[in-house]
Amino acid sequence: MSLPKVCVSLEGNTVEEIVKQAEKATGEGVELIEVRFDRLYVEKVQVSVKNEAGEQETSTEFVSRPIDDVDVPASIEQLKKSIEKTVLFTCMPRRQGGQFPDDEEGRIEILRQAISSGVSWINLELDIDEKISKELFSAAKEAGCSIVASLHDMEETPSSEDILEAIEDNLEAGDILKLCYQTRGHGDGLSIFEAAWKLRGVDAPSYTIMGMGIGGDWPRIHAPLLDLTIVYTTLDNDFSLPDRGLINLRDLRTAWDMLGYA
Repeated sequence: MSLPKVCVSLEGNTVEEIVKQAEKATGEGVELIEVRFDRLYVEKVQVSVKNEAGEQETSTEFVSRPIDDVDVPASIEQLKKSIEKTVLFTCMPRRQGGQFPDDEEGRIEILRQAISSGVSWINLELDIDEKISKELFSAAKEAGCSIVASLHDMEETPSSEDILEAIEDNLEAGDILKLCYQTRGHGDGLSIFEAAWKLRGVDAPSYTIMGMGIGGDWPRIHAPLLDLTIVYTTLDNDFSLPDRGLINLRDLRTAWDMLGYA
């Protein structure tokens, strides 16, 4: 059984943190590293709040940085010099669960700069303005940059039939199609799994699919069985990963071994 490409999505909030995490991912032998450039526009802060029992608890929150705090050309250049593995450049907007401020024009300019820098892969959201999307698509192809065409539905998971329709409608939008849905229970996870199951086989399209919640990790775990092209993982070991539909890189490999996929 052939295995999908494994991509580790980095969660650093500074260039230095991203580079350090990339070194760790490289040591794990991953094939592709996703740089979430939008995460540079927030910083983690520890806040103290009272729980229902009136006790003080510490939690982590993300606070926005001013857009001008990030030197885009210098940051891209530093990341390019410091990361050995193939990079997927992503600058995700808030409307799709990312951290980049609500400045679409500024975000598009960052994507342009990433493409012109010679990045190997670029993430382009399906809801980008059609004219701009065509421009970025052409620029990426001219630069030899592969495209992940993505959709992150932050509201719900549609029926398996609607998921299949979305896949069919958008397969030509990039080299790999990525669909990610908000899952609110195992029923939603089953809808995603069912849609992927219907597409498995010799002529399976170049795509990946997953959920952002309970049951959302099922397609990641069973990606080899479902003939998914790529699987997104994390270096994070937080106990809440399954509740977010995520899976740690090592845990994914262990699962594949136990299930006989590897």
